[in-house]
Amino acid sequence: MTVTLGELYGVVHHRLERAASESLPGDDPFAHALALSQVGTLVGHVDLLLSRPGERVDSAAGDTFRYLHHARRALDGAARWLPAVDPDSAAYGGALGSAVEASGAVIDLIRGHRDDTGAPVTPYALAFTTRSARAYHLSHASSTLQSVSRIVHTVSRTLGNRNASVRLQTAHASLQYASVQARYTGAGADQALAAFPQALSLTPVPALSTDPLTQDAGRIRDDCERLSRAAYETLHGRSVQPLSGSDLQMITRWRALGTMLAGRLLMQAAGEAPSGEAGALLRNCAELFRNSARAWRDVQERWDRVVDVDDPQIHPRLPKPSYEMVRRGQVSRMPRGAPPHPAVEIARASTLRAGRLLFGGGWDPDSPTRPPEARPAPDIVADAGGVAELAQTAYRLTVADWRIAVAGPRAVTAIEHRLLTDVPEHCPADHPYRFYQLHGHQLERLRNSFQQVCAAQQAAAQSLLAAAPAIGMDTSRAVLDAAAHRHITARTWAPVPAAVAVTPGVITLGAVVPPPAAPGRGARL
Repeated sequence: MTVTLGELYGVVHHRLERAASESLPGDDPFAHALALSQVGTLVGHVDLLLSRPGERVDSAAGDTFRYLHHARRALDGAARWLPAVDPDSAAYGGALGSAVEASGAVIDLIRGHRDDTGAPVTPYALAFTTRSARAYHLSHASSTLQSVSRIVHTVSRTLGNRNASVRLQTAHASLQYASVQARYTGAGADQALAAFPQALSLTPVPALSTDPLTQDAGRIRDDCERLSRAAYETLHGRSVQPLSGSDLQMITRWRALGTMLAGRLLMQAAGEAPSGEAGALLRNCAELFRNSARAWRDVQERWDRVVDVDDPQIHPRLPKPSYEMVRRGQVSRMPRGAPPHPAVEIARASTLRAGRLLFGGGWDPDSPTRPPEARPAPDIVADAGGVAELAQTAYRLTVADWRIAVAGPRAVTAIEHRLLTDVPEHCPADHPYRFYQLHGHQLERLRNSFQQVCAAQQAAAQSLLAAAPAIGMDTSRAVLDAAAHRHITARTWAPVPAAVAVTPGVITLGAVVPPPAAPGRGARL
């Protein structure tokens, strides 16, 4: 399951509070040196998060940077009077070391939305370009620096070296000033950034029949993150493996089925809604999901009898060659084509998970038998984490589908020279072969069909957000999506109602935070 920026910051603050309440032995200079090295790494992380490379520094945060500079210089001066510490071991050990790990994970999470050249790979990469977004980091920096200043004060009181203690007192004062200034300039922070997600790689996670059903909703949301990334890379021409015509057809088929299943899940959830009004709203959402599924099927029909000559995995049924053609050597084997794009398997896995959540772990869409009856609604809702979480999962599907549909015309344009069809009505009179290249009007209809999906998915998303207050669904991710979609198109995504108060639990288990290989030291955002 993915981790969010708000959860990681929660881990940082929780572990810093533990570290600040611990006492250090007064006669162990190595423990003091390790603590100061960890503090220096944390302050460096704060400095890196606030001063994004290549961006103009906000004048309102200038005082914070000045005090941070003074604090780092004082910490470096104090370290000269203490034993040297191996930099590779400074990030580990105790609550302070785990706070360093979590702080480095914050940097790695943000950095993961760009590639090695700094180019965005997800629509969320540009989320921190506004003043209110930068204020989000400042508000968290204030809490971090306040805890760090307490730790520095503790070290300065227990340290036996007067030269180091004097410098630590200077660092303590500078950190406190920096904390106060960061809290002042961090007013008006965009709290929706707490939902800033982890950027997942395009590595499919297969849907197995043995997977616990309680994990399906979370894994569907992860699949949506991967599909969104694939769509964004396609839209901006940054895909390592571009989508082929066969890939587009298979994704369309799986998303048509997946959207229909999501509508069925919402219909089941309506019976478990907290009120009659909420149930009626969810049933309306389910109807709009059916409309979205029909829009996907319309795209699928547009692809009927269209084949990509570079990847003809999906092609019309061909007649068997005659004996005379074989004798003359006029028959050749169909090209194998490239392996499917990872998004194909991701779309398939998300559909399988939705179906198994609805029908049970043994559901198979390729089975020739009639689909089983849906599981009891209470079991479905319980396995999904509640009505609100099930609606959140359905909302994520609308976002991923909308992004796929926005990228679809771009993908078609990139391969239009390879698309052939054998529809007889439009075949040129003097064309000697069965297949011919698509005409301009045929390509235009193919591209326009994706626009119907965009409109249908947007209507479905709007209905879910309208139902959010009644079912208690958190809408912070929708606020983030609205900002991200403004970077994709000029169209407005969906109006978000007043945020539903959701109190996230404090994450304390270390296993929740993926420890980075190098926890943020020297990282570029």
